[in-house]
Amino acid sequence: MPHKKQALFMMLLMLIMLMPQQILAATTSPSVSMEASKNVLNVGEDFTITVKGSNLEDLYAYQFSLYFDPNQLKFKLGSESTSTVGFSAPVIFSEAGGTHLVFAHTKSGNVAGDNGSLDLATFTFTKTGNGAANITLKDILLIDSKVPQSTTNAATASYTIVTKSDDSSSGSSGGGAPSNEGTIAIEGGTLTLNDATIDVPAGALASGIKVTVDKLSDTSMLPVDSSLKLISGVYEIKKDSEGDFNKSVVITLPFDKTAVDFTKSLVGVYWLNEQTRTWVQLDDLQVDQAKGTASGSVKHFTKFAVLISDKKAADQDAASFTDIKGHWAEASIREFVKQGAIDGYPDNSFKPDNKITRAEFVTVIFKALNLKAQDGKSFEDTSTHWAKSAISTAAALGVVNGYTEQTFGPDEFITREQMAAIVIRAAQMDPVAKNIDFSDRSSVSDWARSALETAIAKGLVNGYEDNTVKPQANTTRAEAVSVILRALALKK
Repeated sequence: MPHKKQALFMMLLMLIMLMPQQILAATTSPSVSMEASKNVLNVGEDFTITVKGSNLEDLYAYQFSLYFDPNQLKFKLGSESTSTVGFSAPVIFSEAGGTHLVFAHTKSGNVAGDNGSLDLATFTFTKTGNGAANITLKDILLIDSKVPQSTTNAATASYTIVTKSDDSSSGSSGGGAPSNEGTIAIEGGTLTLNDATIDVPAGALASGIKVTVDKLSDTSMLPVDSSLKLISGVYEIKKDSEGDFNKSVVITLPFDKTAVDFTKSLVGVYWLNEQTRTWVQLDDLQVDQAKGTASGSVKHFTKFAVLISDKKAADQDAASFTDIKGHWAEASIREFVKQGAIDGYPDNSFKPDNKITRAEFVTVIFKALNLKAQDGKSFEDTSTHWAKSAISTAAALGVVNGYTEQTFGPDEFITREQMAAIVIRAAQMDPVAKNIDFSDRSSVSDWARSALETAIAKGLVNGYEDNTVKPQANTTRAEAVSVILRALALKK
């Protein structure tokens, strides 16, 4: 920032802090709102936010902040403009809790302030990520020209910007619309309300819905489970139509990561069963330790919260699976469940011979290798998928590829050659040249040949009794567990 602007900005802040904090007495209170040039756009596309003042009286100087997610939006420094005469200074602050832009403007000299309605400032942002992103207008100060000056605190407002893949969702809009309400159209989309994020895939709805998210202020009447500890707020999520969703939706909630010892506790998202007065863990659990968020999938709305349980108790649960006794992968399954990399089912089964999807396999790799979530390739068919974070991270690290630039096929069953390629990349194993001596070697895809040769040479993948390796066959949950455990052993 030029020195003159910096000096002006500091002078304005000092002026604001020194003046008496009196509220203007006006017949009609001034208000400040904001308006977006568009709220549905492509990644990389620019849009403008205009901050507007109404019912202004003798406005001499003003200051406000715009809070936004730097992973979704980027402010174009130097793009700011204002229709009022005077001097302006924008400053960006990046903190642990997020990023916000502070904008200050003042007239100079002994002149009267502005009256009526006018555009206070316009800013240009770039949409840099997929999904919904909120811009919130806060910390608004309106200062008159009188000596001593008076200051008005105006109301806050927020706006939701979404990418075109999620253009069916809309959160709160300019002018102070409530931040706990939003709509999702029949095509699905992503919605963030009251810090809770809801991902609804295409095909989950028969019609558009209105969604409300309320954070309970009193949790004293909720059921208590001695094996669980609450580490988040309790969020009550509702929609304006009856019935369950046709497909699972993903609920993501923030939690207090300082309250968790991740070496001793398991973090989970739970829903409250009002009939039995018990907490039930969601499926497809995902935990981002760095961000302090957890997510899971479910087909209905109710009350949700993040709770932790003791890892030792989970180890004992693994020993009670009803369908792994005597299975060839029994020991591997027990070990992997203890590590928290894969879970069983609510009916106390593991289903070792069930096929595993590409999304499920990537998620297991994600947990087993303790990969840290990061933005990567976003595929059209994973934008609202429960495993989008694990897939995005794996793509960023070069561990997985999609079928095309747009499709990943998360719900397709993974093949043995795909499994081999992902494990070799994830474990960062050097390729080993080895002839594939199995009778069906001609059915190995060219792109997978080197990875499968290495996996066979390293003892990760074995053949079958009929001298086949079945590269195109689907992988089972038991096979996935065994292969990943062998790779971890070699990696160590």
